[in-house]
Amino acid sequence: MDATWTERLGNLHLAILHLPIGFVFAAALLELWLWRRPSAEGRWLAGRLLGATAVATLLAAATGLVLAGNAAGHDADTLSLHRWLGVGCAALAITAWWARMRGADGWARGMLAALAVAVTAAGHAGATLTHGPAVTAWWRGGDQRLEDIAAPAAPTPTAQTPAASVAGDVFVKEIQPLLVASCVDCHGPKRARGGLRLDSRDAAVAGGKSGQPAIVPGAPERSELLRRVKLPAGHDDVMPAGKDARLLTVAEIAALEQWIADGAVWR
Repeated sequence: MDATWTERLGNLHLAILHLPIGFVFAAALLELWLWRRPSAEGRWLAGRLLGATAVATLLAAATGLVLAGNAAGHDADTLSLHRWLGVGCAALAITAWWARMRGADGWARGMLAALAVAVTAAGHAGATLTHGPAVTAWWRGGDQRLEDIAAPAAPTPTAQTPAASVAGDVFVKEIQPLLVASCVDCHGPKRARGGLRLDSRDAAVAGGKSGQPAIVPGAPERSELLRRVKLPAGHDDVMPAGKDARLLTVAEIAALEQWIADGAVWR
């Protein structure tokens, strides 16, 4: 199976993983009901629900193992924990279903309780992988705000590094003349079309009426300015706008993209 198909199969995990979570807790609620009010119909439904839980959990675990094989950039320990918790959930779900079908109600309920704990733990590990540890910072951070955890404090300014000096020279020699020649006439102090100004870094990062930042330092793919200068002539959103406006050359766009990727140093 080639990499494309394994990637697609692994991505099914993201769509399937919520099914077993719902089934597990629905089955747990049903078992609580049966514990107080036993009935033949309820036992029949509990067996079928645990069967569906076993199938859904097995599928989620299998696709998760494929996805983990293609994962990159995640914490290895958390990924391993999430992987084996998923396998454990599948084993517990199958055991709970088997016990229920054999009439071993005590075993079925015990396995289901363990499964609920394992699913919760696996969900926590998965959320940590996709959203980072700040997802549970409310119980670890005390009075610390979420934004303070997610965004570490900026380092104390020090003497300008050679790299920063070079980036500043690029701005002065290449980017600033480009912005002045092609952008500032319509997006400057005299006229700010669309509420956007490109004569300062703060204004460019804030963006205009569209709500999109014109420049996202370090992320050219999220920078609205770069998206618009790449549009073809005649497009409603192309920049520079205007019938007689000169569009940026391939080299100018490449320089702008590289400057943004390097942090959009502005001086």
